[in-house]
Amino acid sequence: MDIDAFNDLTKWPSPDSYRNAQPFPHAVIDGFLRPEIAAELAATFPAPSADCWYRYANPLERKLACNLPGKVPSQIWETLTMFNSVKCRQLFSDLTGIEGLEADHDFHGGGMHCIEPGGKLDVHVDYSIHPHLGLERRLNLILYLNPSWDQSWGGELQLWDRDMKGCVQQIAPLFNRAVIFDTGEGSFHGHPDALRCPVGQTRKSLAVYYLTDPRPEAIKRYRARFVARPGDSMDPQLEELRRLRSGLATSANVYRVSEKSE
Repeated sequence: MDIDAFNDLTKWPSPDSYRNAQPFPHAVIDGFLRPEIAAELAATFPAPSADCWYRYANPLERKLACNLPGKVPSQIWETLTMFNSVKCRQLFSDLTGIEGLEADHDFHGGGMHCIEPGGKLDVHVDYSIHPHLGLERRLNLILYLNPSWDQSWGGELQLWDRDMKGCVQQIAPLFNRAVIFDTGEGSFHGHPDALRCPVGQTRKSLAVYYLTDPRPEAIKRYRARFVARPGDSMDPQLEELRRLRSGLATSANVYRVSEKSE
């Protein structure tokens, strides 16, 4: 698979449009892949009952994730690998203005994501330094694979301002829609409201993250930092969970804290 898998590069936004997007640089591209390729990816996406998934179950996040080459279906793995190719990275550099994008071939934190009814991912900023490669995370690509998505089910990707005073954009996870955005200290995002889809439906996506050599001003943070929205609970236990979730040595201990208490 090569960049001819993309549907129509002429419909991508301009670099100026990307850089000037609010609340931080981003682009929403509908019809991202050729329709037959996107349909095949959706059809081969594993059900929540498949044995490939790692389950996150805590008050900050309820989701399924898989980035293992032996577990990801071959068609999906081929697509993820294509997104990491030199040609694709150059396309994304041309769009975003970020030079020297490097691939994470292990898809740390990325790969396939699946959200079941009631699932969510609280607002956060991503890790800044890759815990294994030592490179700075600069760019996210998310591709949604949800045919016939009903927007009453929720699941919108929310983009918040850097002061966490308001949600500026809400992006529905529509089929074959890609979202590309800068990551940094002000790129607060998530889908923090519990998913309202019926049993048997899920919110399916692929995620690929791109890296560069660390900039001098890069904050050294090796895990995501979750934050409360205005009006969210400031319960001390929840605040402690946010602190533990952001620590390199403590985050894995709380991935499944809900399961331990149930």
